[in-house]
Amino acid sequence: MRALAATRVSVPRLQMSLLVLLTAATGFLASVALSAAGMQALWLRYPVCVLIAYGAFLGLVWIWRRHREWDLGVPGDGDAPSSQGPGNSEWQGSGGGSGGGGASASFDAPAAPVPLTAFDQVPPSVERPSLDDSLEADESLPVVMVMAVLGGALLAVFWVILIAPALLAELALDAALSAGLYRRLKRPPHGEHWLSTTLRHTGKPFVAATISLLIAGALMNLLVPDATSLGEFLAHYR
Repeated sequence: MRALAATRVSVPRLQMSLLVLLTAATGFLASVALSAAGMQALWLRYPVCVLIAYGAFLGLVWIWRRHREWDLGVPGDGDAPSSQGPGNSEWQGSGGGSGGGGASASFDAPAAPVPLTAFDQVPPSVERPSLDDSLEADESLPVVMVMAVLGGALLAVFWVILIAPALLAELALDAALSAGLYRRLKRPPHGEHWLSTTLRHTGKPFVAATISLLIAGALMNLLVPDATSLGEFLAHYR
């Protein structure tokens, strides 16, 4: 019963979100450090940062598992509505002032010129944006491609957060079983099971993130060879 109780993890997605946030911070700091060291190629620096971040993630998961073991007594190692209101009141006021005998004259007089001016102004306003939009679409296509690939990396991160309950539950159960093994055999629990469990759950998302960032970095270096960061790449198309 105590082992089953130990497998209950409160707010697992919140805990995993914190681990992922710390992992992302590690990857960002690694990117800054590698860039300062001279590694400017995005296609190479981004995947290396993911590998460093994944190593930090595994370390954080190990710390989380050790914390669970310590709880079990195992010794460790050391506003639009307001704008619409006045508009409606103004139109209603003007309609009320023109009521009475002048209603027919005011209604017939503007009927002829309004459609003519409207039809004369519509064609130029429709044709010019269509040409500008086509040019802007051609210029923004590389940015859309890169952002789509980076979106794949973000989906991989959300995948890790989504599977957090199953992953943390297995790690908590492993910690509980290791605690029971320690009490019976009087030796430290074996540490391979938590690693294989973590790799089985998170290996594919991190591989997908690595491939996505590799492709994104290659596209940015191909389109803007002088770009050394995502900000410089986006600034080139502004």
